[in-house]
Amino acid sequence: TPKKYLKSALKDGYIPHKDDVFLIHGPGGVGKSSLIDLFLGKRRQLIRVSTPVAEESIHLCPVRDVSTSTFTDQWEMVDIDRQARMVAHTSRHLLHKEVEEGVTTEDEEPSLTPENNVSKDTTQHQSQHDRENQPPSAFLKSKKGLPRLASRLVSKLSSLLKKSLTKSLGDDPEHIDILVSRIKDSFQELMREPNKVLDLVLHYSIRLLDSGGQPQFHEVVSIVLPAVTGIISVFKLSERLDVHGEVVFYEEGEQANEPYESYLTNEQVIRHDLLALQSEACNKSFNEMPNLAFVGTFLDQQDACTDETPDQKDKLLHSIITEILPEELQQCIISNGESLQHVTFRLNTRTPSAHDYETAGRLKKALTKKSQIESKNIPLKWFGFEVALQKLMESLGRQTLSLQECEFVGYHLDFDGLSLIACLNYLRELNIISFYDILPDVIFGSCQVILDKITEIIRYSLELKKGNHPLKGADRNFNQQGIVSLDILKSKACSKHYNKYFTQECLLKILQSLYIITKVGEGKYLMPCVLEVNDIYPPNPPANSIIRSSFVLHFSKKSPMLGIYCCTISYLLTKAGWKLLSKGGEVVQVARNSITFQLPQELPGQLTFLDPLSSYLEVVVEFPDVVRTKHRTMLYREIRETFVVAIKQAMQNLHYEVRTPELSFLCPVQSSQCSTLPHFARANSTHGLLTCSISPDSVTSPITPDQEMWLPAPPNSSHQDR
Repeated sequence: TPKKYLKSALKDGYIPHKDDVFLIHGPGGVGKSSLIDLFLGKRRQLIRVSTPVAEESIHLCPVRDVSTSTFTDQWEMVDIDRQARMVAHTSRHLLHKEVEEGVTTEDEEPSLTPENNVSKDTTQHQSQHDRENQPPSAFLKSKKGLPRLASRLVSKLSSLLKKSLTKSLGDDPEHIDILVSRIKDSFQELMREPNKVLDLVLHYSIRLLDSGGQPQFHEVVSIVLPAVTGIISVFKLSERLDVHGEVVFYEEGEQANEPYESYLTNEQVIRHDLLALQSEACNKSFNEMPNLAFVGTFLDQQDACTDETPDQKDKLLHSIITEILPEELQQCIISNGESLQHVTFRLNTRTPSAHDYETAGRLKKALTKKSQIESKNIPLKWFGFEVALQKLMESLGRQTLSLQECEFVGYHLDFDGLSLIACLNYLRELNIISFYDILPDVIFGSCQVILDKITEIIRYSLELKKGNHPLKGADRNFNQQGIVSLDILKSKACSKHYNKYFTQECLLKILQSLYIITKVGEGKYLMPCVLEVNDIYPPNPPANSIIRSSFVLHFSKKSPMLGIYCCTISYLLTKAGWKLLSKGGEVVQVARNSITFQLPQELPGQLTFLDPLSSYLEVVVEFPDVVRTKHRTMLYREIRETFVVAIKQAMQNLHYEVRTPELSFLCPVQSSQCSTLPHFARANSTHGLLTCSISPDSVTSPITPDQEMWLPAPPNSSHQDR
């Protein structure tokens, strides 16, 4: 956002805004929705909560203790009408403008009491003189000026709103009258007591996002949600950690599917949550790292698991945590005690007792206390604009608005074109609203819409995999190759949130721009995150007539950084113009950990991109031995450069800190020859593995003047020579 707009807007005051986002992860049926009920306590019934497939979005406002700058344990709902009382403050300039333009020059009735004994003409003249010379702020504080001004302003706003909304929404008088009435009420309430609203109010939003039990969701959530405050991993105390739990989906409290067995065990889901924590924490300072809490549900049925008590589960969790997380990240685990020996918050979420509410309160306090997210200042005028958008979306019953509708709202808050765009960009940076450059005319009330659509697709892929009947056409391609078609997006299973502004075609544009999907044919889009892991790894040894060369791309920390592999694939297909290797119309190899491309420049051979789900990615290039050495050498360099650029783009897209990966590769020199190599390359004394760091400024430069360095080892060479 241009600083001049932000600086100018902050002059009229601001409201601090803090936004915490917690992902609740666990298989369907473990009690995530009831956990949200328990987390909110008895106030849940006061909050209107949409229940989409992917998440529940709840806004809470902790009561701030101004004297100590801390949060008390008292929580209350942020009501949209209560927020709207700040709109008048955001429009003070509009009130001033009305005064200056003489809109309120209507004569006041003079006070003809015996005490003053002043003539009517003299009083009117003095009143007119006072209004002309006093500053607008003084006029607004006058007991008689403000109500009269409020009445005139509301009347004028009503007329303008009706004209604008009629043009925008069509001729629906009843609908428009209701909307105008609500806006009028907000303005009138604000203007009665204009000086009571601003004092140290903190707008604190806590979002609890039900991400389901699908690890695929974590591959892309960082793209849509740049910062996650914490992860809540949920499992049943009534089941062993090494079993495949039962998956049940609920919509609006009703069971929406036939239960089926999860393809992951509870322990595998927990391990994935720890990997997600590593990915979110990668390259972040300690204060910015997310937290992770474990919640065990079905406390009343824990005796059903006779061979694994809750204490034994805690012991197993402790061993998994210490195995996966480095010591500095273990501090991000929220324990239910003084150490990581007791990490599980044990709850009965369905029929909670007083003890369950107390445990949930401790969890809530621990989550918010550990949150290091800093508040951001929103100019009051911009905050009022966001409130007005939310009111409009609530009235229309949809979470999307057109840019034209936003312009109508901005018009009444005296925005011009440039200041409106600056406001929209700033609110997007704070994750309060969402819009995408590829679709600039559509504004989303939150990222919930896109997250829901992604989850619908993932859920549909899981339901296809559990089905016992043979699949045909688009369903078969989606199930086996992760290829999404427009027919799938238009199916009943993926039908939420669409309207005349946001269609299936719009969704495809957004997902493509985010590198979540990529076009691989007419009406066909590959979605790498829904692919299954292939057991055939690594590729089979090459034949005698095939020359293989491979290199490895290391990351700075021992973290898998979820999402990089999938985003890199999309970039290679979209921007680099690479193609999947196919034979007889069928893709040869496409999986979550292994995918095969045709070689660039249509040379014979193939390229396999591998993800061992560790801290590095591997690239294997195979040529027939008839390909000339010169062509192989040039192509190796092109492939290396393309991968470095693609991975850096993936990091940026996932909102990770962008760093150039370290490159390791095998070269046909013996260890005794390594002393003659350039200073920026070093050799592993055992395997002859050369490693060099590529500077971001020299991505396109050759690694060494010696082109032979890129030649693969002869097929019959010894292990030491390789």
